[in-house]
Amino acid sequence: MNQSRPIVYIVDDDPMIAPTFAGFLSDMDVTVRSFTNGPEFLDVVHPAEVACVLLDMRMPEMNGLEVQTRLRDQGCVQPVVFTTAIEDVESAVSAMRHGALDYLLKPVEKLELLSRVDAALNEAQITIEENQEAEIVRSRYERLTPREREVLALMVEGKANKVMSVDLGVSQRTVEIHRARVMEKMEAKSLADLFRLSLYLELG
Repeated sequence: MNQSRPIVYIVDDDPMIAPTFAGFLSDMDVTVRSFTNGPEFLDVVHPAEVACVLLDMRMPEMNGLEVQTRLRDQGCVQPVVFTTAIEDVESAVSAMRHGALDYLLKPVEKLELLSRVDAALNEAQITIEENQEAEIVRSRYERLTPREREVLALMVEGKANKVMSVDLGVSQRTVEIHRARVMEKMEAKSLADLFRLSLYLELG
């Protein structure tokens, strides 16, 4: 999915919030999209977008926590920054437990908002890149034979060829051939790189 600029979604039923926040964000190179309710926002957000969400905690029809839950159910990992006009410690704690990046009390100062959005978009970029790499790694893993997957698991455990040959009941030469094929198919530059790639896989 091509995306020229990061997106900041503003989801708030107060008609004054979106233009105020959009004005603040005009200093940043972002695209601002605003919605007055959760369902409309959820219909357009895409999992692959580098974006963050400025989400009102208290809205009719669907409150902020419900929107955040639906967002995650849709496979979207974009960071959420909750905003609210009413200080509510219980809601703040619940929001953070549900994975919110931050929680801001209205009225929000411009510099505070810009700081939070900048941090959220940086996190979004990293998360999207990691998810894309994870998908690539899983596709490479699918190319391995069952025996090569066994060898991969032993390699990331740091097993020596001699030990692997005993565990698998094959010669050390056969182990060397499997190791080479694993490195080639996983497109790993080194054992350290292979170990890093393996973190995206469930090898336990």
